Amino acid sequence: MVRLVVVALVLCGIGVGVVEAYIESVPMSARAAEPQASTLYYRDGRTILARVGTTDHSEVPLSAVPPAVRSAVLAAEDRDFYDHGGVSVRGVLRAVVADVGGSRQGASTITQQYARNAFLTQDVSVERKAKEFALAIRLEREHTKDEILERYLNTIYYGRGAYGIAAAANAYFGITPDRLTAAQGAVLASVIKDPYGFDPANDAEAARTRWTWIIKSQRELGWLAEEPHYPPVNSATEGVPGANGLVIDRVEGELAAHGVTPRALHTQGLSITTTLDPAVHGAAVNQVAAHLAGQPKDLRAALVAVDPATGAVRAYYGGDQGRGFFDDASAAHPAASTFKPIVLAAALSKGIGYLSRWDGSSPRVFAGRLGVPLVNRGDRQCPSCTLEKSMVDSLNTPFYAVTEEIGAATVRSMAYDLGVARTYGGEPTLVDAKGDPTPGRTRSDIAIGRYPVTPGDLASVYATFAAGGVRHDRYFVESATAPDGRQLWAAVPVAKRVLDSKAAADVTTVLGAVVKGGDVLPGRPAAGKAGAQPWGDTKDNQDAWMVGYTPELATAVWLGKARPGPIRDSAGAAIKGETVPARLWRDFTRDALDGTPSRSLPRPAHVGRIDVGDAGRAKSVGQRKDEDQKPAPGVPVVHTAGKGKRLALTFDDGPSPYTAQVLDLLAEQQVKAVFCMVGEEVEKHPELVRRMIAEGHLLCNHSWKHDDLGKLTAAAARDDIVRTDEAIAAAAPGATVPYFRAPYGSWGRSAKVGNDLGHTPLGWVVDPDDWLLPGAQTIADRIEKQLTPRAIVLVHDGGGEREQTVAALTKLIPKLKRAGWSFDLPERTVESRPLPPAPESSSAAVSPRPTAGAGRGRSGGQSSSSNQPATRAGATS
Repeated sequence: MVRLVVVALVLCGIGVGVVEAYIESVPMSARAAEPQASTLYYRDGRTILARVGTTDHSEVPLSAVPPAVRSAVLAAEDRDFYDHGGVSVRGVLRAVVADVGGSRQGASTITQQYARNAFLTQDVSVERKAKEFALAIRLEREHTKDEILERYLNTIYYGRGAYGIAAAANAYFGITPDRLTAAQGAVLASVIKDPYGFDPANDAEAARTRWTWIIKSQRELGWLAEEPHYPPVNSATEGVPGANGLVIDRVEGELAAHGVTPRALHTQGLSITTTLDPAVHGAAVNQVAAHLAGQPKDLRAALVAVDPATGAVRAYYGGDQGRGFFDDASAAHPAASTFKPIVLAAALSKGIGYLSRWDGSSPRVFAGRLGVPLVNRGDRQCPSCTLEKSMVDSLNTPFYAVTEEIGAATVRSMAYDLGVARTYGGEPTLVDAKGDPTPGRTRSDIAIGRYPVTPGDLASVYATFAAGGVRHDRYFVESATAPDGRQLWAAVPVAKRVLDSKAAADVTTVLGAVVKGGDVLPGRPAAGKAGAQPWGDTKDNQDAWMVGYTPELATAVWLGKARPGPIRDSAGAAIKGETVPARLWRDFTRDALDGTPSRSLPRPAHVGRIDVGDAGRAKSVGQRKDEDQKPAPGVPVVHTAGKGKRLALTFDDGPSPYTAQVLDLLAEQQVKAVFCMVGEEVEKHPELVRRMIAEGHLLCNHSWKHDDLGKLTAAAARDDIVRTDEAIAAAAPGATVPYFRAPYGSWGRSAKVGNDLGHTPLGWVVDPDDWLLPGAQTIADRIEKQLTPRAIVLVHDGGGEREQTVAALTKLIPKLKRAGWSFDLPERTVESRPLPPAPESSSAAVSPRPTAGAGRGRSGGQSSSSNQPATRAGATS
């Protein structure tokens, strides 16, 4: 506080005698402090991991630095340098206030920066700021401006081990400082503020942005006549070879985020205790080398091992070329099937049990794939498959179906919670990029690992599973200590529960079955998942993964190339996740935990229901020999009755006040369709049911209140279907109802019951998802993109705002006809019979198409019992 008063007195221009005495009392050595290398230790605090310090330093006179380079530094750091007396009053006031508040504030002049770097420590305190202030004044009194600028340029740290302008010119451009251009000088001026963050090798976008700002500032100040182009910059090679070089990069970046600057790390003799374990990290380096030995030289590997209990990184391998080279462990690659456990976790959080059964047929067509069939690896088939079995066999179609049911956004949110970063390089993760079908949005392809994820993030995700659903943020540094013993930083692990412990136990149970079935056990209880991203439409892969864990350690292994391409082993065979990556993970885990007591994995908790899958609900779709065979009874049909370029329109959730408009449109276009009706809506609009029959459309039972029949017993489902049939019979005595469509998510026993009652279960291939109210053109576009021959097209009649659906079909149907499409009715798998007439309506007759009140207006064909559109009672069906 005394020093704060001194600074305040100086800034206010009072107490001159006291201030002068203080300025003279601050010692200033004849020579600037020599830089000292810092030492990085393993987690034990004794075993040296690496030494980090300046490796290149030579001084040059100011005359050897081109004026454009000097002006770039001044524009970036102190544009009033030649006008002030050594200090910035406004900057010091701001810094003092910030320091007292516990934060960090710069805004120092070049003279102040030189005083701090040459004679003081980097600690944040009012006392240090006061000394810096005093030394800056003394320097201005004893040296010319050019002398101070020369000293500053020769002692500032520019990153890449370069201490001074001469070393920086060589490190970034391989030239002497006198040959630097204005554009190159702006690059060097950029890194002064953050030698790691503004190095183009570490963050090209940030570096370019700051360079642009400096060039603009120089031109605005009249110091630069023409705007140059951004110059080529050498790759960063700082002279720390081997795998530990990239570890140092990660440590430097993490320390910088906590206020321990790269300059301090490289020049002030700090002691850094990292999280890396010497035995575990050594096992990683040795096993990667062993498994890559003899393999093609362009094959690259990454390995990240995390302690599930803390988030501490115990081993890290991103390449062996050294500092500044490309880091594969921090680069994002398509996660492939290693992402499926995240889908499972999201499903469990929504009450879907891992023993629920799903359709694992291949191929299958899903709405989210815009008509492109999805296949399982090797075209494996499992029409009724638990999620556990689907994970063990790495089937794609069940997990895609789960994602379409719970929503891709749900899976994305779970991934973020578990440990996937929300951005990479400033760009959002887990969304379509530019050039993809839906830029900025997440499609259900997230289920099959389409979106890139870093090995480090996947290690954190699986560590969260190992920790029973508690996420610990990943970190590299335990502590940073100054030479005088002051602690500059100490890590405090950050933990957050993101997944229920019972759900996490079920994920572990499933992944434990995967490891047992894959013959990659590391000699102790373990869980994990392999995966591989195909190379285009070939049988080769471009990325191969194995990610797994024991209670003590979670590890991600990746193999690929610098540029994506086919990866093959020494024998020429395609590398899969269960081959080289799985063996590397197994051998590393065994060595890393050698001598560590084995711990058991948690027992399953059986979270969620098992009667909610889509097994039996959908039929595989694709060019298969058995495509024309009729599906088994009780399995929903997804094809038209006829062959060729045909479509079947089905309308759900009506009848409604909009049904008359739909019928008018179909009559005009001479199209027959199927209307799947909700029982309670039939009671409100019986005249519309009669009109459907009179105009040759077919009827479909869509349950009573649109409730989830999957929650009911077979007997209860039967009662619901019969009740709806009775409502239809009351509206149109003797009517035939050929089809039954269960509400979305309820295909299990209710479809079989509907079949037994003489109703062919209906599915669909094309779904524009018009419940989301995207607009008429969007609905039309979505339908058109998903079309396949003989597809059943789902659109809605009841609920919501249906005018846009009518508008979409008004334009689309003629367009499709011109393109050669015709309209058909769905195939049938069971004989349907006329419904028995209800007793009170036995004398009623089917009415012809009404002529009054049946126009295109919203009220056309509407019954007097309801003047409001039907309310949506369940999920999209």
